[in-house]
Amino acid sequence: MKPSHSAASAPAPQAAPSLGLGAWSVYFIAKLLLTWQGTLNLHPAPNLAFALLLLMPVSGRIWLRVRAALAWIAGAALLYHDSWLPSPEIALQQLSTLKGFSLHYLLDLAGRVLSLPLLTGAVILLCGYWLLSRYLRLGTLVVIALLGLSGRQLWQDRPQAPASAAADSDPAALAAGAQAAPQTPDQQLAAFFKSEGQRIVKFQGPLADPGFDVLLLHICSLAWDDLRAVGMDQHPLLARFDFLFSNFNSVTPYSGPAALRVLRASCGQPKHSELYQSAPGNCYLFQDLAALGFKTELALNHDGSFDDFLKQIRADGRLNQPLMSQQGLPVGLRSFDSSPIYSDYAVLNRWLELRQQDSSAHVAAYYNTISLHDGNTIPAAPGLNTMDSYKYRANRLFADLGQFIDQLEKSRRKLILVMVPEHGAALRGDKQQFSGLREIPTPRITIVPAAIKVIGGQGHPSQMRIDQPSSYLALSAILSRMMNKSPFGADYQPADFGRDLPATPYVSESASSIVMQSGKRFLLQQDGGSWTEYPVQ
Repeated sequence: MKPSHSAASAPAPQAAPSLGLGAWSVYFIAKLLLTWQGTLNLHPAPNLAFALLLLMPVSGRIWLRVRAALAWIAGAALLYHDSWLPSPEIALQQLSTLKGFSLHYLLDLAGRVLSLPLLTGAVILLCGYWLLSRYLRLGTLVVIALLGLSGRQLWQDRPQAPASAAADSDPAALAAGAQAAPQTPDQQLAAFFKSEGQRIVKFQGPLADPGFDVLLLHICSLAWDDLRAVGMDQHPLLARFDFLFSNFNSVTPYSGPAALRVLRASCGQPKHSELYQSAPGNCYLFQDLAALGFKTELALNHDGSFDDFLKQIRADGRLNQPLMSQQGLPVGLRSFDSSPIYSDYAVLNRWLELRQQDSSAHVAAYYNTISLHDGNTIPAAPGLNTMDSYKYRANRLFADLGQFIDQLEKSRRKLILVMVPEHGAALRGDKQQFSGLREIPTPRITIVPAAIKVIGGQGHPSQMRIDQPSSYLALSAILSRMMNKSPFGADYQPADFGRDLPATPYVSESASSIVMQSGKRFLLQQDGGSWTEYPVQ
């Protein structure tokens, strides 16, 4: 029997149209959980739009595959957009530095991202989805949650009535005028930079003492939070300084910009982009000291090649001096790129020996150390984890600095020792940035233990602890006062030089992020976008 015409011409069955979010529910549930935890900065509207596009029915195997491929790309891009990471342009620039990292350091970084708690949470989420999807329409619950978050965002972003409108009939409020008018974050930031652009500390002669030096110790990866994490925030070395800043903002999370900021310490805080533009000559600290008769010098305990650090301080920091010889110095550590890191005491002691052979009346030296930088390896103790390695290296650094101070005191050389950390190590990390990641300049990273000590004087000073929000201008103010009034006499007390220091509100920057304090809150702006509250734990 021949088949009927209708049966022969029946069309081939097509793939059923796509219904529901399916496994994409796991993607959205994970993002919602991470947002609740504070690890992700979920943008409700784009995520809702993405979910609704996934719900649109599509027929045909080819179109389903095309839609799946596009969905994977869009999902990855949206996940990156919701993260706290910098813009793709900035991230690609930073990825180029990875080629200089050792394999050991790369594996260490990977272990921080793919941590055991994260992997455990992923397994629990997948198992929970497999069980609950049998009984609940999880895709519906996801869409409802995204709708609720989007509605809340629209309500929060609605236009607000001007605060002055309610005060039009209130004479007292009118008398308060502009002082009572609230500022938007953009207005607050603009007012900050306008005020900082007008501040300057002047270094004027003649010098009050006929012969003394200034030595600036610029220490990479040392914040108060790091010291607390390893139990060293009460270390005896800190008690030896005459001035100790408990709320000093180094402004930046990276070494190059940190060096430029401390070398431009005589003027108010510039924007990050302005660091690579020329500033007035009296903004540069070592130029100010040179104008007073100081011979300027430069020393590092590394080669300065990574990220063109040495080139930056010479060209943009205007400290264009030959690097003190490192030949024959003992190697104490290996950097994250396997280059040698020389013993801090050995470098500083060589500087002192060369200084004693120099007949110059005044020397101002800049010394930079990376002994605490993330990823450094200890030849004598290669198996330590990140926390123990940092504590080992911090104790060694503090011991070296203490030994060097002992050597200076024995020599009776008059010297003003200035210790300024560049930034912290982000040793503990937070919910937004894993340990070691420093793109967002939070207080945990930029509030550092800056300090000043006068050595070789006749006084017996009591330490002055400075708790007000401060930055580089306060250091310059103390130094400039010590140029005009000698701190080496028997009557020296830090309080005489630390009165009415310039305070600096908290504003920190990286190339892509700004963190600003507004009242008791900290606000974050990334890549010039909108401001969001940054939870500082």
